[in-house]
Amino acid sequence: MLKNGIDIVCSNIINVIDIEEIFFGIEEEGVPYILKFLEDEKIDKEFYVNGRFEIGIGINSDGEILLNQKKYTKKYILRENIESSKRNLRIFGQNAARLLKGLPLKKL
Repeated sequence: MLKNGIDIVCSNIINVIDIEEIFFGIEEEGVPYILKFLEDEKIDKEFYVNGRFEIGIGINSDGEILLNQKKYTKKYILRENIESSKRNLRIFGQNAARLLKGLPLKKL
């Protein structure tokens, strides 16, 4: 059973190809993740930060990508959009993993 990782909750109308760079960035940092597709109205902060792991990413049907963690009280720590460059999406994934590992975040 996985002890640490990232919960990713994504709208079921988003194409996985549009967000795969996020996964590549997480994998480069050696962190596991769990991806779940849901109906858009079920994707909110409470769901993706109260999943199995401490860190959560939510991706809604508008393409907004939010990174958060359970103890953070604001809406998000990092924000991106699926229309961003592949480089930015990969760095977003790396930063999600680095947050989990307690490492400094990379700049875009």
